[in-house]
Amino acid sequence: MSTEQKPTLPSPAHHDPTEARPEPTALARWLSTAWDRFKSGQLLSYPVMALLLILIAGTAFGIWLYYERKGAASAKWAEWDALSSLSELNEYAENNSDTLQGRLARLEIARRQLGEDGIALLSSPDPATRQSAIANIEKAREAFSKLVDEFSDNSIAKVECLMACAKAEAILIGMPKEGQLEQFRGDPAKAIEWLDKLAQAAPDTPWGQDAQKLSETLKNQNTRQQVITLQASVYVMPSLPSLDNPSPRP
Repeated sequence: MSTEQKPTLPSPAHHDPTEARPEPTALARWLSTAWDRFKSGQLLSYPVMALLLILIAGTAFGIWLYYERKGAASAKWAEWDALSSLSELNEYAENNSDTLQGRLARLEIARRQLGEDGIALLSSPDPATRQSAIANIEKAREAFSKLVDEFSDNSIAKVECLMACAKAEAILIGMPKEGQLEQFRGDPAKAIEWLDKLAQAAPDTPWGQDAQKLSETLKNQNTRQQVITLQASVYVMPSLPSLDNPSPRP
């Protein structure tokens, strides 16, 4: 065994029971007293304490709900961005009718009905294709007229919807209703109304300026009749006889 002397460790400090302890600070005394009074309901009445706890819980829930909705909104944007076919857009718009993404889906459907499935097919030599195109333009006109109000808080989308309404109405001028040659699908007065709204909504843009010019043109009765005649001659094509079955000889 080593005889080397180990260093003597200091013994733990002992407090003399008779020795006076340090006085707590004023802040420590206040916190201790306040907590005791809070627990016993003396600092705040129990109804006030309950209300306070409800407010704290409500604030925490609001923060949680905000981040949950933010995540859900991101998921909806990703889902909307993946839509491509008309059937997908229709299904999404139906299932999300009260959301911004649902309104944008209906906007895209109306665009296709007016453009590639409507105006682009009016010059087709096939009567069935032309009838389908006219029906799509009428659907687009109805959809855009509703979307004008739904996008009242979005000036860009609203202007686009106003322009589409005016375009659809103007295109249908001169197109007679089914079996009624004297009644047209488009109303010049309604087209003028949409054009005036567009001019008011976008007064300093080329869209608004062109709308104002076209509105003044349609207000002239002679010009209006010329437009109706032109539209009828361009888009209402007679059905040609088929060459597969030659007509009988006299």
